[in-house]
Amino acid sequence: MCRVVLARLCAVAWLLVLGFVFTVKAIEVYTPEELIVENGTQARLSCTFKTTEVVSSLTVVFWSYKPEAGGRPVSIFYYTAGKSYNMNSTPFKDRVSWAGDLNRKDASIYIKNMQFQDNGTYLCDPKNPPDLDATVMGEIKLKVVERGGYIFSSICCRSDGGTVL
Repeated sequence: MCRVVLARLCAVAWLLVLGFVFTVKAIEVYTPEELIVENGTQARLSCTFKTTEVVSSLTVVFWSYKPEAGGRPVSIFYYTAGKSYNMNSTPFKDRVSWAGDLNRKDASIYIKNMQFQDNGTYLCDPKNPPDLDATVMGEIKLKVVERGGYIFSSICCRSDGGTVL
């Protein structure tokens, strides 16, 4: 009798675990694959997301930067509950600002006065509980070029959110 009850409890527990695993939702993040900007100009780093949940005051957006030479990502910007927080990370101190609109699922930022040392990878990481997935981030490889030294030819958008130059 005890074994039957224990077996049933174990079966119910496994069903609960499997039910939890299969009901966890993920957020989808879209960014251009590459962005080329001119030295000294303002860049808009575009990041949008798709979520099954309503965007609320719990929604948070993190932006990080990974230098072209490598190394660990450095937090540069944080946005939540209608307020933006510039992380004052050198070399981005006072240059990053909010450009998005969470109601439109837009988590974009501006970086003013782009410099050659800003070359690298930028990571956009929106979180909208309960749609959480620590592995899903938008990634933009940014290249700063000499002002007037790059000819922007035809630009065509790809279906995956990237840009072909």
